Amino acid sequence: MSIAARYWRRMVRAYHLACARDDAAAHGVSVPSGVWVCHVCELPVLKMTTLVRHVRSEHVL
Repeated sequence: MSIAARYWRRMVRAYHLACARDDAAAHGVSVPSGVWVCHVCELPVLKMTTLVRHVRSEHVL
């Protein structure tokens, strides 16, 4: 993996973390570090990829 690809992946992950924390704070939810919670059904997961897969399969717009 190239340096640029690693840098881009880290930037995307940091963006997702910041957005998830802001969204949780806006809804009054306290989420510990390393745990993701679905905003629709409140399913807790430990990986961002699992959360994205869950939202895509269960809560398709």
